[in-house]
Amino acid sequence: MFCFLSSGICFGQNDSFSPPTSETSVRDLLEGHQRTPKADTYYLIALSEARKGNNEGAFKAIKTGLAINSTNIRLLNLQGALLAREGKLIQARKIFMMVLNLAPNDDYAKTSLSTIEHSMQPVRKIEPVIKRPALTAAPEAPLSPLNIKNDNKNENKLLEAEYFIEVKIKQQCYHNMAMIKRAQDASLEANPKEKDFSVQELVEKKYLISLPICPKSGIYSRKNNDIICDKHGTQTELGAEVANVYSEFNNGMRSKLSRNYLDALKSFEQVVILYPKWGEAHFQMGDTLFRLGETDTALDSLRTSLKHEPGNLDAELLLANIYFKKGMKAPALTILDRITEQHKGSVYAYAARSIAKSIRSGRSYYELFPPQ
Repeated sequence: MFCFLSSGICFGQNDSFSPPTSETSVRDLLEGHQRTPKADTYYLIALSEARKGNNEGAFKAIKTGLAINSTNIRLLNLQGALLAREGKLIQARKIFMMVLNLAPNDDYAKTSLSTIEHSMQPVRKIEPVIKRPALTAAPEAPLSPLNIKNDNKNENKLLEAEYFIEVKIKQQCYHNMAMIKRAQDASLEANPKEKDFSVQELVEKKYLISLPICPKSGIYSRKNNDIICDKHGTQTELGAEVANVYSEFNNGMRSKLSRNYLDALKSFEQVVILYPKWGEAHFQMGDTLFRLGETDTALDSLRTSLKHEPGNLDAELLLANIYFKKGMKAPALTILDRITEQHKGSVYAYAARSIAKSIRSGRSYYELFPPQ
């Protein structure tokens, strides 16, 4: 694979820059093989020169080839890639737009154009977003969407990191309650006269696959038409609390999974304003920033995440990744070795050990993590 690291653009044997198949050799092309257009001869020459780092020779071959066939997609894509490699993004963008006018479904041109347009965007700053007036709480507003009582109105009390660990536990309990409620409704629909139920009976009647277990060992029962846990309260009350906390967070996760990273970032920024000690939210924001190419701000978010949630292995692995990318191999290896030693047998340990081995063998970051 041949990559233009400055632009994140690559081409190799499996993409639109693959040379003609083996049945057509360079000798055939140079001798004017009848089955191959002459413009492709200059594509192969340009490709060979580009791989040797001779951009000048590659551009000369491209110019000659385009004089023969000005709409040769391979030549145009290679020209755009070489321009991007030299940092001439505006010219490269024009070339890839030209390709897409000729071949709207060309995946290489679409991906390259998207990469270039993102690279041309100005660097975002987190600070102006955090200071937006629209996100400033009203004087009487609580420090979170929850109704948390505070006897000292002058005290700026922030939610502790332990609270968000507890919310995760409550979320698991809530999902158990929802599962029990669905099973109960199915049982009542089949047997309307049976008003009383126990969770164990729902399991025995196959309405539940297994007995749901509250993370805090709470006991589930029914109260009127609601499910209740003796540790966390009713399903209705618990659902309202979980929904409040996770509403914007879930919006960010949906956007992130759809690769709409800018919208995801906006959601996570609002979450960490409301919940500044939620480690998982800071991790998701850091991961989103990393995917947007904002390495330094991602680093800050990950450090904040680990400050509030030191055991977040996803955050630790990404932090090591960023250190490695920035050429800071020693701190990267420190993190990776610690994960390997402390979490033996886990997927995190296998990943950490593999990356550490590659770093020690002298492989570069982009050899290990090729640009997509």
